[in-house]
Amino acid sequence: MVDNKANEVTPVQVVTAEISDLSVSEDEVTNQHDAIATKVLRIIEQYGLNYERTGAWDGFETFLPIVLGHVTRGESIKMLLPGFPFKSPNSRDKVLSNLPDLGEELALKHLNGLCENIKAVYEHGAEVHITSDGLVYNDLLGVPTEDVWNFGEAVRQITVQNDLHHLSFLRLWDLLGTPGTWSREHYLANASNIRQELLTRFGDPEFEADMANKSTGDMQMTYTKYLEFLRSDLLLNKKWLAQSPEEQAVTISETAKAMMARWKAFSAALAAHPTEYVRLSIHDSGGKDKLSMALIPQKQRGALGATPWHSVVVAELDGSYRSVQRHTVDLEKYELIHKNSRPYFFRAKSELFDWSTDECEVTFEHLYPTGLIIRPVTGSPSMTTIPMKKVRTLTNTFSPIVLRGFSNTTEKETFIKSATELGEVLVWPQYGVMAVVKDAGKDDKNANNVTSNEAMPMHFDGIFKYKDVTDPHTGQVTRVLNPPGYQYFTCIATAPKGSGYTLFTPSRLFFRYLPDPWTVERLEPVTWGTHNTGFWKQDQEKLKLVVRHPATGEPCLRWHEPWNKTKYSTCDVFLENEDQSLIDMINAGVYDWRSCLRFSWEQGDLLCSDNTAMLHTRSAYESDCDREMWRIHFD
Repeated sequence: MVDNKANEVTPVQVVTAEISDLSVSEDEVTNQHDAIATKVLRIIEQYGLNYERTGAWDGFETFLPIVLGHVTRGESIKMLLPGFPFKSPNSRDKVLSNLPDLGEELALKHLNGLCENIKAVYEHGAEVHITSDGLVYNDLLGVPTEDVWNFGEAVRQITVQNDLHHLSFLRLWDLLGTPGTWSREHYLANASNIRQELLTRFGDPEFEADMANKSTGDMQMTYTKYLEFLRSDLLLNKKWLAQSPEEQAVTISETAKAMMARWKAFSAALAAHPTEYVRLSIHDSGGKDKLSMALIPQKQRGALGATPWHSVVVAELDGSYRSVQRHTVDLEKYELIHKNSRPYFFRAKSELFDWSTDECEVTFEHLYPTGLIIRPVTGSPSMTTIPMKKVRTLTNTFSPIVLRGFSNTTEKETFIKSATELGEVLVWPQYGVMAVVKDAGKDDKNANNVTSNEAMPMHFDGIFKYKDVTDPHTGQVTRVLNPPGYQYFTCIATAPKGSGYTLFTPSRLFFRYLPDPWTVERLEPVTWGTHNTGFWKQDQEKLKLVVRHPATGEPCLRWHEPWNKTKYSTCDVFLENEDQSLIDMINAGVYDWRSCLRFSWEQGDLLCSDNTAMLHTRSAYESDCDREMWRIHFD
């Protein structure tokens, strides 16, 4: 059994916000709290389907007093999500197995990222409390109680393995306040009693007797979804298969009504819980009483997609994910990928993932929200066995590509030679082919911030690299920005755990989550400039905000974050033909946890990233540590 102590919900300590500056008036404190609560709820709003579809969420005013209460009392923001019940019993047509897979993993990381985004603007952070409704319905669908337990334990294990500290779990007995030590054995023996207690205490006989007239619009949407699920969930149920078509139709209708009655009781139990929550939901709704959200964000804005427990995840060659029912996956185009001997997701077939012909058997781990870690299946083969041309192509849509567990990666000559297999290596006047990126220990303002231990601004490499282009007709020479196409690193030594991260943000995800009213079409004509001091001293103008990728043709963000959090070079940024508020939007978007990977290095890692498709930066680390990277640029 998984040890879930770190992730089970514990009583919340209410902390009264103190005013350290007695000169601040009560009205000013109230205004500060209002501003923070609004900012927090704006972040939550952007995760919702209603916002993605219309640019607005009717639940904003509903939940503002709750969030304001959390802020005023100095508490973490608490959100409640009913879900993660059990896998659909139809593992032939809908899901891969009765255990969590990549779908649940992505969903949990998406929820934890929501809390991280809130933590960036509110010091007390946020929590999502997940309450499983598995025991509420499992007997109606013929799902064994043991499957519900095993699924829930495996979900908790994912949160522990991935350090998803902002997620906690409430079981049904927690909602009911049922005492006892709940082991697996006790759970299995008392599941039906817990379910009956729910119906006895929170059931609504009047609603059950006149469901059609007493259902709200949101309830009717939920009922329609239940009918849809049941038609596929019961396809392998022996009792259902033994019935006539007419009997099957009656069974589906009656089961859906029973599920609605239990859903109503479960909702009443949630409402009776003493903690005030922002209510999240996996069901579509009008949005006034909850935030409907896609647990696995789809490529299309505003698309709900299927929940992980009703679907499989398909990883596409453009780096995107989609959740679909298993029977819709074309096995001629997609292959089933296993993890720890369990079926985990489908991936588009491509020779890019077949390294067996290169005598290099590897596994590919898809990171959230972007990136791949490629590891050898056995041993530590030399990095000379890596098919670098395939790595280069993978970077266009899956950056960053991390090659972990190979040998010879810290040998200088081997590293430089491998770069020539990736493309045309750039030679820089300052250091030649390879830069050693480590803290030089210099405090001079004119020193290079790259070779310091400071955090850096989000940027692309080569913002100061230009070339002269001659017009073949007029002979006019124009100075044009000419940054390198790719970055290539090897990690010689790491910073202490929890520091020295490298952050990567792909343009495709930045544009996917653009808030209203911004669009790619509006951003493409925008130009900008910079004023730089110190080591990078120079002024720039007429820089394109959006360029097209030379290989994929996709729009790519070109940006350097304004930066004064430094003792070295500062950078002021201005827009030449757009509202200056766009600067704040971009700076928020490039750090959004839905888009930005916080990558933690291991010694010996090789990493390749597309410098056009990606922006990147570095978090700070201790000045006396040995963190060291070698970097090569290539085209």
